[in-house]
Amino acid sequence: MVVSDRRVLERAMKLSGKPRLAAAALGALLFLVVAAAAAVPVREAGRDGDDGPPPPCSPVDRAALLGFKAGVAVDTTGILGTWDGDDCCGAWEGVSCDAATGRVVALRLEAPRREGYMEGNLSASLGGLRYLDALVVRDMARIGGAIPASLSRLSRLKQLYLEGNTLAGGIPGSLGKMTSLQFLSLAGNRLEGQLPPELDQLSGLVQINLGRNRLSGGVPPTYKNLFRLAYLDLSNNFFSGAIPAFFGQLKSLALLDLSNNSFSGEIPPSVCALRNLTDLSLSHNKLTGVIPPQIGSIASLNSLSLASNLLVGSIPSSLLSLQKLWNLNLSRNGLSGSLPPGIRHGLPSLVAMDLSHNHLVGGIDEFFRSISTARRTKMISNRNASSDFSPVVFPQRLQHMDLSKNRITGALPEFGGDSASLVWLDVSHNAIGGQIPSSVSRLVSLERLDISRNQVRGTIPASMAAMASLEWLDLSSNALVGRIPDNLARLARVRHASFRDNKLCGKIPQARPFNLFPAAAYAGNLCLCGKPLPPCRKT
Repeated sequence: MVVSDRRVLERAMKLSGKPRLAAAALGALLFLVVAAAAAVPVREAGRDGDDGPPPPCSPVDRAALLGFKAGVAVDTTGILGTWDGDDCCGAWEGVSCDAATGRVVALRLEAPRREGYMEGNLSASLGGLRYLDALVVRDMARIGGAIPASLSRLSRLKQLYLEGNTLAGGIPGSLGKMTSLQFLSLAGNRLEGQLPPELDQLSGLVQINLGRNRLSGGVPPTYKNLFRLAYLDLSNNFFSGAIPAFFGQLKSLALLDLSNNSFSGEIPPSVCALRNLTDLSLSHNKLTGVIPPQIGSIASLNSLSLASNLLVGSIPSSLLSLQKLWNLNLSRNGLSGSLPPGIRHGLPSLVAMDLSHNHLVGGIDEFFRSISTARRTKMISNRNASSDFSPVVFPQRLQHMDLSKNRITGALPEFGGDSASLVWLDVSHNAIGGQIPSSVSRLVSLERLDISRNQVRGTIPASMAAMASLEWLDLSSNALVGRIPDNLARLARVRHASFRDNKLCGKIPQARPFNLFPAAAYAGNLCLCGKPLPPCRKT
């Protein structure tokens, strides 16, 4: 049996608009399948063979396992409760043995559905399992202490997953002696210090995941020797310095995630030579300079996130060559200029785009054209976009649109069948005028509607009562007049509503939830009355 990396698979599914695997995960899984096909037959708890009695568990391996058990003070998963008796191969949960020799070849300890935990330390005795092919201690939450240097004696180990624990200290350089290692994940711990340069000796490494730790420093130059590396995740640490130019030599890379660190300097153009790269995330760093004009050379790219850096200049037109790109996030930089010419025809696979908090100029119609064929789209437009909203035609199956805090003028458009899939519509903090069209009732899937802080006038259409999915309604700070329609009380799912700072008058609908909202939700109008405000005067 060989352990598959669940998170690689989950990330692949997340990174794909269809039920297919992203290249990073696919590469890793292919290695696992090949390893499984070549693996020797094993015995696991409850899986005894039918070809006569198997050999007994090796006493040496049994002692090593009991050493680990002794280092665990609390086990709420119940796994170690099965570690009783002499045969560690036949009934001990998480233990797999070679059916021919009785030697332990895999130890897989995972909290079931992330429920339960083990509290204790990794025992140095695990280094005695010298026939081990896979070692997994995952999502146990309270397995702490240092990574035992004795693990370096596991010369046959191909998979080491110690993620989702509370391991502390540094990454031992002695792990570089585990020359058979292909998959290494120490993610989600409390590891500190710098990356050990000795890991360059692991020339067969396909995956390195060290995300969500407290590691610091730069990437050792010796890592340029990891030519088989397909998956590198160093996200959510304290790494600093320049992004190494030698990353461009790691031709097998399919996923590169350096997000949420303190990397600085320019994005090396050599990264654009990674023709197998499907996921590139450099967001939340201190990167400067421009987006490399060669970015369009990464034809396989599905997801590109450069958000929250210090990038300047314009969006390179070569980006339109990324025909497989479905996720684009360039938000919170210093980008300027217009959108690339031809964006209305490019990026046919785009599903999500965020260009907000930059200095881009141009009308919002360009944004809509760029995602006209998107299946499911979350679009947050540039905060400096200015245009007339009235003629906008929504892309079909658009779900999430946030155009707040721009300079959009005109009136709210007529809503047709092309907007029926909208779940979130936020056009607050603009200069939109006109009236709320009665066609707003066609937004049958809408859960959040925010048109606050505009110049919308006229009455609230009674047809809004047909928006049965609505949970959030904000019409505040406009110039609305007349009554709040009584039939809005049919909107039973509404959990937040604000009508404040308009010119409304008359009785608030005296039914839940509208008579239960705080008085502030109705403040600043002409003459609203009824709960939660004072009673209406009798006439």
